[in-house]
Amino acid sequence: MKRMQLLELEDQAWLPPSIRNGITDFLEFAVVKADLYKPFAPRLAAAISAANVDSVVDLCSGGGGPWLRLRDDVVRLTGREVSVTLTDYYPNIAAFKRVADADSSGRTRFVEASVSALNVSQDLQGLRTVFSAFHHFAPTKAQAILADALQQRQGIVIAESTQRHPLLLAYMLLTPALVLLTSPFQKPFRWSRLFWTYVVPVVPLAVMFDGIVSCLRTYTPDEMMALVRGIPGHETFDWEAGIERIGRLPVGVTYLIGTPRLSMPTAA
Repeated sequence: MKRMQLLELEDQAWLPPSIRNGITDFLEFAVVKADLYKPFAPRLAAAISAANVDSVVDLCSGGGGPWLRLRDDVVRLTGREVSVTLTDYYPNIAAFKRVADADSSGRTRFVEASVSALNVSQDLQGLRTVFSAFHHFAPTKAQAILADALQQRQGIVIAESTQRHPLLLAYMLLTPALVLLTSPFQKPFRWSRLFWTYVVPVVPLAVMFDGIVSCLRTYTPDEMMALVRGIPGHETFDWEAGIERIGRLPVGVTYLIGTPRLSMPTAA
């Protein structure tokens, strides 16, 4: 199945924030409740150890990403009190605050200003992560995200819960029903989300539409490695890409991991 660079509603600047937040609230709820990225935690922990850092800068965090549960897994596996900073180009401040407040250690923070994954401020130091968002970017911009991390010598982890797979495309057809069932239980509570879910059902249909498009836009491990090979100096990082299977299902977490080599071989 060929990758298609289609339009996602969530990406559009004209989309009202109340609808965008309704979409990201559901995605956050689904990721956390299903603990989708738990099987990927050992690889993420290994990347943090390989990069020798105690901080993570999460890009394109949406509704907060998987960090409500994932940080505890990473701390347990690494033995490090890892801090996490949530960022986004369209920051969902209420959702970020909820995730930060839920972390009793106080080591989950967020940036209220807009942060572009293509040009991250040098003030934000740490292993960069992009969960369920890399597919939003066309190849030139996706490559720019990787290049920016490489140029600033910051490790980067890309992880996607979508794939160009018929099973996941079929699942996306069920998401409107899931949105209708779970909207009252999603946090933070928003009257606007209930309006755009039950009165004018934009959010359920937008979640389904964006979900199908997300699957069709998701890069394969080979495609991500091809992007890496097009970046000058890519050999100064160690790279790996693959799919972390979820149980016995034929789908899983598609990932790309790049960490700076701590020492480069010298010429003979």
